[in-house]
Amino acid sequence: MSLRFGSEGFGAWVLDRVPGARTPRRRGEPTEVDVRTGPTVSAVTLRLALALAGVAAVLVAATMPGRVAPVEVLALMVGVALLPAVVPRWPVTAVLLLVVGARVLVADPASPLVLAALVLLLHAVLRLAAVAARTTWRTRVELAVLTDDWRAALAAQGGAQVLALVAGGAAAADDDVWRVAGLVAVLGLSVLALTRPARPWWRARPGP
Repeated sequence: MSLRFGSEGFGAWVLDRVPGARTPRRRGEPTEVDVRTGPTVSAVTLRLALALAGVAAVLVAATMPGRVAPVEVLALMVGVALLPAVVPRWPVTAVLLLVVGARVLVADPASPLVLAALVLLLHAVLRLAAVAARTTWRTRVELAVLTDDWRAALAAQGGAQVLALVAGGAAAADDDVWRVAGLVAVLGLSVLALTRPARPWWRARPGP
């Protein structure tokens, strides 16, 4: 006599025949599959980190030396900083970058450390927003997804930090030409660092 255990093996065949072990599958029902994943974080935690990074970037930009931003403008900037965490599939991350860039452009030259912190926060916003755009509020994200291609991210961050330090040092000369040149350099680096996604945001569907 021969026995066929199917794709789940002998253990599943035994469980199907032990009373109370589990409900036996009827003929034609799909095979049960167990998928093991690594450590995960909830989408709420991910979006909270995104919101904190966005607000921190806005506050760093708003407190740069020079003209003080009115309270109404600061509240509006904070609201824009929260949008990527609430509606990450909308192109609001680009709006946040434009708001921060405009503030940096009209502010007085800041120290290289301030610029370096701003570059780091904006880079974190870009990476977290790209992952959050593929999630819903109930999604859990593997940590391996967040640490994927970390070498390329470190390389891009290193290049951006060098540009920030150079721009901060050059801005001490109080020359508008250097300020515009620094802005062009940052925009060029952003174009090189941000590759075109395989599926545009307006066609992407959030995961389960």
